[in-house]
Amino acid sequence: MSFRPPSLFDERPVCHRGSLFGAAIGTPEGGLWRPFAVSPPRTPPTDAQSYEQLPPEFQLPPPTPAVPTGHQLDSVFPSWKHDLRNAVLVTFAQSADTLTLRASPRLECVNAVHPTAVAADGVAWRPMACEATGARGHVYTLSLHGRPTCRIEATIVDDAIARLVVVQPEYSALSVAANVAPPSSLLVYDDVRAHTEALRQLRATLQTSADVGYVPVQELVATHALDRLVLATDHTPEAGVARRHWKEVKMLLMALSSATADCIDTYTRSEFERIGQAPVDVEAWRRVV
Repeated sequence: MSFRPPSLFDERPVCHRGSLFGAAIGTPEGGLWRPFAVSPPRTPPTDAQSYEQLPPEFQLPPPTPAVPTGHQLDSVFPSWKHDLRNAVLVTFAQSADTLTLRASPRLECVNAVHPTAVAADGVAWRPMACEATGARGHVYTLSLHGRPTCRIEATIVDDAIARLVVVQPEYSALSVAANVAPPSSLLVYDDVRAHTEALRQLRATLQTSADVGYVPVQELVATHALDRLVLATDHTPEAGVARRHWKEVKMLLMALSSATADCIDTYTRSEFERIGQAPVDVEAWRRVV
């Protein structure tokens, strides 16, 4: 036997459910669950300039970093181990693993830096506009066989490039927090010229101080293939401006690339000197970069 209050026999108001991409879930006015009823946005954000803040990482505590020994380099990018001839851009990510570089005499790298190569055989353009901030600029999409591989967003202020964003297709705040994509899949340069100058000053410090290291997880390098990419546009006046700004984008990225590669090579040589071994083809990759 069960007790049924009279209210159960009253006619209930119809409560329409919301679409997965539509209005919020229908709830009684003032109901218990109303504060928790939230629907996703109907359309993605229109601001191409801003990216959501990363949520806190959910992961197990990392292992205790290894202490480099006499045959271990620390936090080095082993450029001589990678073939970057098919890349246009290269970004970097660091891991806590130990990489064996040579068996005899033994040479290892702890906290090794790994490259992410971005290949492309074409680049397309479309204008960029943000209604929220009023920013204007260009989006240059790199592609390989018609598949997007990278996007470069250039904000224009007073007919000059004021901000550069380099974002790879696998980037999202959630994927970075879950360690599915590296943080370098999104690189934001609010002042790329100042960033490049800071790297040049860092190189001078690396040459004189053994206590300073360098891990290029916030920079990139560009190969000579970037300069050979032909921008596909129409024949409008706006497209003419985009072609001119694309040349400036490439110049800025190549300057950043050169400063980044200089810091990488300088730090790598200092690590070889620390363990008392001779560098092996440290600068060979500069024929491509």
